[in-house]
Amino acid sequence: MAGLDIQLQTITTEDGAALAVMTGAIDGNTVQSFQNTLEEIKAKGIQRLVLDMSKIKYVNSTGLGSLVKYADAFKSAGGGMALIKVPAKVKIVIEMLGLNAFFDICKDQDAALAALKSAGGAAPAAAASSAPPRTGGAAPPRVGSAVVQRPEPTQGQAPPASGGAGFPAAATCQGCQVQVDVPSAGSWKCPRCYTLINAQAGGGVSFGRSNGPVPINLSLTASRDCGEGLVHLVTAVCQQSIQGPKLEAIRIAVHEVAQVMQSSVYANNPNGVYHVSVERQQGRVQIRFADAGATIDQARAPQFFPNASASLAEFECRPHPSGGGNTIRLLQTA
Repeated sequence: MAGLDIQLQTITTEDGAALAVMTGAIDGNTVQSFQNTLEEIKAKGIQRLVLDMSKIKYVNSTGLGSLVKYADAFKSAGGGMALIKVPAKVKIVIEMLGLNAFFDICKDQDAALAALKSAGGAAPAAAASSAPPRTGGAAPPRVGSAVVQRPEPTQGQAPPASGGAGFPAAATCQGCQVQVDVPSAGSWKCPRCYTLINAQAGGGVSFGRSNGPVPINLSLTASRDCGEGLVHLVTAVCQQSIQGPKLEAIRIAVHEVAQVMQSSVYANNPNGVYHVSVERQQGRVQIRFADAGATIDQARAPQFFPNASASLAEFECRPHPSGGGNTIRLLQTA
């Protein structure tokens, strides 16, 4: 079974930057070693870390969760983390799960340092306040999609009035490459990756990021493997927000929802798809699910979700407003 070796090389031309050359796999057997090493790197004052993935043979869901966790950690510390020489099979998994918004994936070290420098150490996008996109059971647009989506107003802000000079304006999100149709001047969020969109009255559109961890948006098949992967990912990325019994409760609740998606909502149909949005703040985790399968009777929701309905700060299961399917919301606080 493959282990994991990490060789750290200081980049003398850049203050606070280092290259980590990794060999092996990032999985359940090596993830603790991976996390311990990255903690040691942070403790040395490294703010910008480039991970050379060329000799990585395998990354499972636990490993991906840890990569997301430390991408957030380095950005929150005023730096960032970039991946270079990512093997095709690993890159495909990152893109399929929509996690490429967390990382600068670059060709070589120079490109990675340039990307981290241009980001200015800015933290990722603010947490979203709405349910994940739902497209009749189909997965949301992948990176590079030309499908136009209407963005959402930023949290706590009413939607700006439609129209005006230069609007609507089409723009390609710099976070995930999905095309968005900005209806008017104001502050908006990309519906795919929640990157902030700043639309000026004259029609100019710019993109930026605000403080807070990037929301994780996934589209998963209603299978046992995807459900187990989701539990691993949620456990890894939410450790900085909540700990102990509260984290265990959200882990159990996510597992419960994934099982219901597989066995009841989609009746073990391997083509069933559900969407997940994980939003994290210090002391607070909110996870939303949306599907296009069989609708769960609200009165019977506690029978389907006995742990989630009893152990979380808030739990909701409602019929999807567009008809058919469900929207489920889990909220846990410290």
